[in-house]
Amino acid sequence: MRRFSPRPSGRIAIPLLLAAALLIAWALHSGRLVLPPAWNPWAPLDVAAPPNALTRYKLQRLADDPALCHAVLRGTTLVHTPVPDHDAGGGCGWQSAVRVTDARFAPAFTLTCSAAVALAMWERHALQPAALSHFAQPVAHVEHLGSYACRNVRGDRGEGAQRSQHALANALDVAGLHLRDGRRVRVLSDWPREPSAEASFLREVRDGACRFFNGTLSPHYNAAHRDHLHLDRGPYRMCR
Repeated sequence: MRRFSPRPSGRIAIPLLLAAALLIAWALHSGRLVLPPAWNPWAPLDVAAPPNALTRYKLQRLADDPALCHAVLRGTTLVHTPVPDHDAGGGCGWQSAVRVTDARFAPAFTLTCSAAVALAMWERHALQPAALSHFAQPVAHVEHLGSYACRNVRGDRGEGAQRSQHALANALDVAGLHLRDGRRVRVLSDWPREPSAEASFLREVRDGACRFFNGTLSPHYNAAHRDHLHLDRGPYRMCR
């Protein structure tokens, strides 16, 4: 008796699944199938809505659509002003960027629009909830080491050296967080203080940043990051 093999039906199932996925995508895009905006991949990102499985995809769309990105950013509480594109030569400069002049992040700095949206989402959905959880009060000020700097990845030298995301104004280094009562939590001094509320807070803040930024580097990564959290919207995913 010939033994039954499921392989032919498996070969048929894959094209059927692909066809079904394409049909659903077409129905969504054409408006024949209506989903809540948070679960519609073509709906603009709502920064105020709780993050979900589509948030990272929608953030990536902003990097490819400057007009959409600036529209989304205007819907946040982040105080900012669009700035002209700037080509500094040598792989440095920025495109579709803003000047962040928000007192919560002073002094002012230049950041790409998509990174600024990620910053606003991190502050709303990760940073402030973590502060309330650990200290029962919000963060009043984010202390940073700057964003734009025309330089290579730290330690990368010689011909073919890779430019840092800072060279594209696509990264921000966070050094400390000031709570409403004046208490200061610093990466350099408080990250190593395990177990403590400050160290746990900083780790939760780092983990939260990984939800919105592609590159999130902490003192766990290397000694060059011992005093700050590096947050960027570059092409590589890393959470350390």
